Amino acid sequence: MEHHCYKAPSCLFKTHRLLPILEQARDATLLAAKSVILLSSFVKSDPLNKCSGLWFERDDHSKTALVLTSAQLIREKKEPKNPFEWKVQWTGNYHREAKVIVHLLDNTAVPARLLYLQEHYEFAIYKVQVDKPVQLPTFTECVRSGQDVFRLGRDESLNLSTTHGMVAYKIPSWYERCHYMYLSCDPSSPSLLRDDGGPIIDLEGKVVGLVNNHIKETFIPSFLLHKCLDFWRRFNCMPRLHLGMTFTSIKHLDPICIERMTRKHNIESGLIVEQVSKGSHAEKIGIREGDVIESFNGKYISTTIELEQMLIDICWDHFDQGKELYAERDVSVNIFDAIKHRRRTRNLTAIVSDLGEDIVEGTYPIMGKEAMPVS
Repeated sequence: MEHHCYKAPSCLFKTHRLLPILEQARDATLLAAKSVILLSSFVKSDPLNKCSGLWFERDDHSKTALVLTSAQLIREKKEPKNPFEWKVQWTGNYHREAKVIVHLLDNTAVPARLLYLQEHYEFAIYKVQVDKPVQLPTFTECVRSGQDVFRLGRDESLNLSTTHGMVAYKIPSWYERCHYMYLSCDPSSPSLLRDDGGPIIDLEGKVVGLVNNHIKETFIPSFLLHKCLDFWRRFNCMPRLHLGMTFTSIKHLDPICIERMTRKHNIESGLIVEQVSKGSHAEKIGIREGDVIESFNGKYISTTIELEQMLIDICWDHFDQGKELYAERDVSVNIFDAIKHRRRTRNLTAIVSDLGEDIVEGTYPIMGKEAMPVS
């Protein structure tokens, strides 16, 4: 007779950092785990990817439920040029017609239908037919730097994976979106690709973000998800303004650098322009790398997260006026030129779009980088 025994997986709850909040962390994880599921995607009969996801709406009348997950689930893979290269490469294209299966916690599986794909924020909404009730999570918009949080996901056997970390702000790389927040965790902690699309939860088991692991340790905060989902429910889309720029927040720089900028330029907050897309309207009106954008439409913005919230709010007003996607919208920007030590106000024409914003590297000379060091 074959003997089966259960071997407990290595557990994050054995770490000393968690001892003061051990019981609270365990309860929060078990509560949130009820809403976390696994999804698989296929192109024809070929497996494409697996991601975690979470329920967020249920219609008892039609016996359907909605799943929120990462767009990575259906992102196209790029074949490596080097046959010995093991790292998966991804393109900006999506298999929208991919077959998607939701793996339920009772070990059954049901097909899912894509309702919406948000390319910029890189998440997707799927609809499934489920006869049984599903556990919906509780979302909270309260997320702050230094907060204890947990990244949840499921492996191929539907076992829960859990990683403890703290919310952090970082200066994003050129390929990262402005809306990302970060999970700062122990370097020895696992980073499983299938955690992608799973929730980030707080010590009450409430969802504070959605994992986006194809860029290491990033997540989309819940307050942006809420704005996007409200927009989708009302207008059936999730647009934002494309400004044609990437930024670094002065607020999140080294304090020595902030003090130097305050002393030399009398600037304590704002967004430093990191990159201007070639051929964009921002380039045409003379915005250059190293300039500081102090305000948009007269509103002072200190972080890129605040900027993303404002861009969505402008789009809400745009649609309330009966206008449509891919139209142009003017935004007033107050710019500080660090080389010429002067301020100017310009109208920036932006595009209302729900597509991903690509920043094209330009060849124009750097104007203000030397005057606005960021390290």
